[in-house]
Amino acid sequence: MGRKTGQPRTVELRLVYHNGSYYASSSKVTGKHWCQNMLKTPAVQINVKGKRLSCTARQVTDDKLRREILSLRDSPPLMERVVFEITPTS
Repeated sequence: MGRKTGQPRTVELRLVYHNGSYYASSSKVTGKHWCQNMLKTPAVQINVKGKRLSCTARQVTDDKLRREILSLRDSPPLMERVVFEITPTS
């Protein structure tokens, strides 16, 4: 959801699935509209393999989890990235 317009927004993201949640990463939050939108409105929907899931998004603040997800995502891992956890609500 657009943080200024309130209009639905669609973004294609590369997700990692780990322990029941999906994770996306970004080089930064500032200037990244999709990151800022999720921080303002954490109720999101994702499409995975043709299935639409209602989810809650949050920025990962636990450094151990952030590093674990980045290790799964990239080879070699890009450890300076910001990670968002996207957890299905139903």
